[in-house]
Amino acid sequence: MATLKELLAQQAELAKQIEEVRRNEVSRAIQQVQEIVQEYGLSLEEVFPGFKTSKPARATSGARTTKSEIRFRNPQNPSIGWSGKGRKPLWIVEGLAAGKSLQDFAVSGN
Repeated sequence: MATLKELLAQQAELAKQIEEVRRNEVSRAIQQVQEIVQEYGLSLEEVFPGFKTSKPARATSGARTTKSEIRFRNPQNPSIGWSGKGRKPLWIVEGLAAGKSLQDFAVSGN
């Protein structure tokens, strides 16, 4: 039978292992979520409806904020679009790498 001191040492070692595994799993989960958000071109509001930041939105000098018009569509899933602003979604990046042009993803009329 183990002594109290030995069991406490084992408990401390297990706590370290648990924390390390948790950090690794959380890191992988965050990476997966970031990839999905980028692939589909999602915004914070789309992923977390009703999410409120602690800071109020800052007004810019006379500029109005409006939702950008969709200029490009994912040919594999037309419900997914991109305005052309911000980071390129994964489906755009992969298409460009495969030799397509940005115009190949353009929405009709743009």
